[in-house]
Amino acid sequence: MDLMQDSKGEQIYRPRLGRCQRLMSEKEIDVLFLAPGPNMYYLSGFLEEPSERLLSLIVPQSDDPLFIVPELYEQQVRASSSVEKLVSWKDSQNPNTVLSATMRKVLSKRPTIAVDSRMWSRFLLMLLAVAPDARYLDAALVMNLLRNKKTPEEIALMSKSAEIADTTFTETIKDCREGMTEHQVAAKIVSELRRLGADGVAFEPITGSGPNAALPHYRSGDRKLQRGDLVVLDYGCLYRGYNSDITRTIAVGSCDDERRKVYSVVRSAQEKAYQTAVEGVEAQTVDKTAREIIEAAGYGQFFVHRTGHGIGLEVHEDPYIVAGNSMKLEDGMAFSIEPGIYIPGQFGVRIEDIVVVQAGKAQRLNKCTRELVTV
Repeated sequence: MDLMQDSKGEQIYRPRLGRCQRLMSEKEIDVLFLAPGPNMYYLSGFLEEPSERLLSLIVPQSDDPLFIVPELYEQQVRASSSVEKLVSWKDSQNPNTVLSATMRKVLSKRPTIAVDSRMWSRFLLMLLAVAPDARYLDAALVMNLLRNKKTPEEIALMSKSAEIADTTFTETIKDCREGMTEHQVAAKIVSELRRLGADGVAFEPITGSGPNAALPHYRSGDRKLQRGDLVVLDYGCLYRGYNSDITRTIAVGSCDDERRKVYSVVRSAQEKAYQTAVEGVEAQTVDKTAREIIEAAGYGQFFVHRTGHGIGLEVHEDPYIVAGNSMKLEDGMAFSIEPGIYIPGQFGVRIEDIVVVQAGKAQRLNKCTRELVTV
């Protein structure tokens, strides 16, 4: 299934655009100014990384959207995007002039412009020069509401991405052994993701062994896996625009009683939080559920991050499963549940699954074992 292969978006992108423009009207936003990235892809079907060249999607509240694109991207945009209006500029031209001429046609006096959160500052400065009297807002006010509930088509792509991540875990641990370096394990993960059909990695894999496992966002290094280590493996892949994210903690050779106890606490916290994640429950309640179990076991000070984050076109997006977030869970919301305990200088444990609220309750996209595996 590929969202981009759909009569250039008649059934997918036009409805999204319609919902977008209705939200713009409600929030009194005249124009969305989007940069290359997830928001542009969500509304148009065109996916590209940011670069030094001006490439933007402009969405007026009550007119057709249009692209400003460098000439070298013109054919790609026409082939993959649902947007028909396009302004192309050559490398020999000044993009400021192109932007000014284009925006004069779509802006009213003293407009409200919502700009992409991911837009480079150089392009924001260009826009400020073109419309200095405009009121500027964050496009997340509209885009987050559009994207935080996934359609069945999006969930299917995320399920495939999660399946690749699951199988990668199964294949990777077959080769994990005492004496391998963290870098070697990380390389194996990347290789398996690609072999199994991923379009790329969601982020550089986390492969933290022994004391490095106590660093929640450690990447990997030259340390060799040693007997008695716990190893945190956190990674994901990109599949047709959609991300997966999974964490499993494994033991090397053997595991002492303290490490087994901590693993059991984290697993209980993750399971209870998963059971709590039902439609209508506030996001912060899921976080509180996991945190209470870890605190009751005496490890509260070692749980140093939120319980989860939304996921989809971005690895981290709404809804965030964190204290203070009163957003109520709804069908279609996708997010991680990933409590952890990190004992500085000794070891760490994290277990993460991606879940989607469907038919009123959370459903796991990750299917591989949550038992403590010893390699």
